Amino acid sequence: MKKNLFFVFALLFAFHVQANNLVIGTPTISGRTISFTVQWDNSWRVTPAPSNWDAVWVFVKRQACDQPNENPWLHEVLASSGHTVTGSQLQVDLPADKRGVFIRRNADGIGNITQSTVTLTLASDINSDNIGLFGMEMVNVPQGEFYVGDGRPDLNAFTDGNSDNPLRITASMQSTGLGANTIYQKNGYGSTGDLPATFPLGYNSFYCMKYEITTAQYTAFLNTLTYNQQLRLQEDPNTTPPTSPIGTIMNQTLGYSIEVVTPGVSTINLTPAVYGNDANENNIYNQDDDGLALPVSIRVKDFLAFLDWAALRPMTEFEYEKACRGPVVPLLNEFAWGTTDSYSVNWYWNRINRNTKNETLNIAPLGPQNFGMNMVSRVGVSATPISDRIHAGATYYGIMDMTANVFERAIGGYNYDYSAFTTTNGDGNLDSYGFANVVGWPIDYNNRDTYETYFMRRGGSASGAGYYNNTVSGRQLMNWNDGNRGNAQGGRGVRSN
Repeated sequence: MKKNLFFVFALLFAFHVQANNLVIGTPTISGRTISFTVQWDNSWRVTPAPSNWDAVWVFVKRQACDQPNENPWLHEVLASSGHTVTGSQLQVDLPADKRGVFIRRNADGIGNITQSTVTLTLASDINSDNIGLFGMEMVNVPQGEFYVGDGRPDLNAFTDGNSDNPLRITASMQSTGLGANTIYQKNGYGSTGDLPATFPLGYNSFYCMKYEITTAQYTAFLNTLTYNQQLRLQEDPNTTPPTSPIGTIMNQTLGYSIEVVTPGVSTINLTPAVYGNDANENNIYNQDDDGLALPVSIRVKDFLAFLDWAALRPMTEFEYEKACRGPVVPLLNEFAWGTTDSYSVNWYWNRINRNTKNETLNIAPLGPQNFGMNMVSRVGVSATPISDRIHAGATYYGIMDMTANVFERAIGGYNYDYSAFTTTNGDGNLDSYGFANVVGWPIDYNNRDTYETYFMRRGGSASGAGYYNNTVSGRQLMNWNDGNRGNAQGGRGVRSN
């Protein structure tokens, strides 16, 4: 029976303005085409600096409906052509792997995107299969030179290898490889293997998620997994299996709560659980004030599984610094909004419409500034209709919350070899246990719960990390082997073109 299931990651964004209000309409299906409407606020494409644009990444999942409770949702490969959008504002970009499309402006402009109809063509007829449609906002980070490090004298930050000076990443470095860690860190706090040309140093363009992964996104991901995949992604499969009663908490920290809405079945015919959000704790799920736009705290195995599922990849430390500061000369101890200004507030009592998509602050902070508050806020909360980059907490390219809220995970650290990592994106499909399985990603197949050591924690978090860890070039939290969800460890994905 055809269900044509539909999901939307309803995200919020602000770049000198308030919420982006991404809305994707219910799709219609004919043969091998899917048509749907799309609209969002505060879109941009600009030729002057920062010379970039925002976009919506849209992808399709498909499930054979002969045994829908047991069949996995597989990522759909799109056809080589037949992708259109109505009107004169937008264009549809199909990447080489055809795992989705980017919908973006086709000319310079700033403002709202009114409703347009997008038509995607799949590689094969849909027939009676169930279909899921997903979308999330992303930001283009253009090709170009940039700096890593900000001149700080500490032992961990990137340098030019000879002094405390920052290192300029050039086209030549990307095309030939950066080489040994002594080139980019005077004390060797980098990869034990030389970084080759295939390693993403950040010079080449890429897309970055506009926000950290939210509870709504992560819950939608969980609800496309099989029973066994859900089981293996539990914090403790013996304590909170998918068969747990309604209201059992699967993931709760820093103000949100992901719980069982419909228990799964583990008898002859396996049935996955349905999860929902209940931040207001009234046992009614996915309401406006249930924290759907709060960033989720997840372990590395969850993080990589989500990115593989969404056909994205992790960012590197180099890409993190470029996405924050762009091509400008670094400022010592700067935050993602480009200054050293810091203004801490009482985060709990100064939030209006708490845990809703309309959550705002009744003050004008400098960026998120919820360091050590143990309370996350909705993504992009600091921006208002009149805020500039500094008060919105935006990066040079318009990416939100790269300082505070939850830690950003980035490929890097020291005392292990991460030189084999490349720009390979996820293919959208997980293994039978719900784990990412991309060749070249730092995955410990022998111990999925303790391979946090392969990632740097960047940008600070609501759980607190100290002033220097919150800054763009802070690298104090290298190889911190702590895989639990309670330390505001989340992140976002990027995608190579």
